[in-house]
Amino acid sequence: MGYRPKRKTYTLSFEDPDFNGLEVKVHGLNTGQMLDLDTAREEGSEEAIRDMLQLLADQLIEWNVEDDEGRPVPTTFDGIRTLDLDFNWAIINAWQAAVAEVPAPLEQPSTAGEPSVEASIPMETLSESLAS
Repeated sequence: MGYRPKRKTYTLSFEDPDFNGLEVKVHGLNTGQMLDLDTAREEGSEEAIRDMLQLLADQLIEWNVEDDEGRPVPTTFDGIRTLDLDFNWAIINAWQAAVAEVPAPLEQPSTAGEPSVEASIPMETLSESLAS
């Protein structure tokens, strides 16, 4: 029986106040997908942009995006295609930032100012007395 890493889910956050109220949940990216996304971004061709949007559609879990009539936009490639490219870029940027974010270090336990007993034990071998 092997180990199966848990798949991460990200709730994206947006710094731009224009996106206040936007809620987006996506699956994480595996290493290959992250590299593919970076390559597609650098390439910038129509095919590369299509691949990025398809990757987003494949990993999109849910969002609260509506069209101009107030109907939910489906979390599919076709749904994503109905939105402005700038909007999709904002989601992709937030997604990449969330996946690449390094978690904060765990809080270090306090020593209460007292050195540990082990720290005071000499670690060198003492020399034998010359007077035997």
